[in-house]
Amino acid sequence: MDRTKLAYWFLYLSGGLLLLTSIFQENWLVYTKTLVVCAVSFFYLVKAEKARYLVLFALLLVLIAEVLSVIDFKKYFRIINVLMSFYYCLNIFLLWKSLKKIKTQFKKIFTIQLLITMGLIIYVIYSVADMISVSIIEDQVYLNIFIVFFILFIGLCYYIYLNSRTVVSYSLMIAASCFLIVNIITVLNKLYVHLDVFVVFSNVLQVFGHFFLIKFFIEQNHLKPNNVEFF
Repeated sequence: MDRTKLAYWFLYLSGGLLLLTSIFQENWLVYTKTLVVCAVSFFYLVKAEKARYLVLFALLLVLIAEVLSVIDFKKYFRIINVLMSFYYCLNIFLLWKSLKKIKTQFKKIFTIQLLITMGLIIYVIYSVADMISVSIIEDQVYLNIFIVFFILFIGLCYYIYLNSRTVVSYSLMIAASCFLIVNIITVLNKLYVHLDVFVVFSNVLQVFGHFFLIKFFIEQNHLKPNNVEFF
């Protein structure tokens, strides 16, 4: 079996185990989440023409945050937010290469499509943050810092998607959408109302989010700008 097939089988196996533990044994999520991140990292090393170690470091940060989230989300809330803020900050830095390739233009930033999309996203994030504010009064600053970096990451992803004309950017759009839903569901599940379906849904989407973001970084060099102007 070649390394590519092995990488895919490792992803399928780790994803399947994560799904099973999400349904039947949440205490084991510490191990299956670790396995998923290891599988995604291995997939990146196998498929990338030239591996960027910042990508692997970012995965390490998100792994630590996810493990702490499973152990005790409320207790480690500050640390989790700091780690995730660094994670999205690193991803913004890694996406800068794509931003330079498609060239930032003022008129393309303030398009109706992007403004409406980001307006709705910011509204939803603000509404969720307001719902959980009672539970994290002392940690509000850490949450606000995380939200700033996360919104910047989401905005950058959708800007790149809207202004590129290759299928490569679809991976970035899918990853950003997955992370948006995962972060919303996770805080609601941990701090507002616990539902078993939230655990399953968020973990499945998280796997897809990691996979498609890594897939984008692997194919990043093939990104091409789109000369079509949106109204």
